[in-house]
Amino acid sequence: MTAYNYGWKSPTAAQREAQRVFKETDAKVAMSEYERIQAAFHANRERLKAERLAREAEAAARKHKNRITAHPSNVHGGLRHR
Repeated sequence: MTAYNYGWKSPTAAQREAQRVFKETDAKVAMSEYERIQAAFHANRERLKAERLAREAEAAARKHKNRITAHPSNVHGGLRHR
C-alpha cells in the first residue's frame, strides 16, 4: 500500500511548538473575551432587576397609599340618608 500525502509535509517540532503556543494564546483571549461578555451580561441583568424591583415597590406603595386615602361613601358606618 502506497501512502500519498499530496504535497503535504508534516510540521517540524518547532512548527508544532509554535502551533501549541498560538493555540493556548488564542484560547486565553477567547476565554477572557467570554468572561468579559458574561460579566457585562450579569451586570446588566442585575441593573434591570434592581430597576424592576424599584418599580414594583413604588407601585405597591402607591397602591397602599390609595387604599388608605380612599374614603368609601359610608365613612361613618351608618346608613346613608336619602
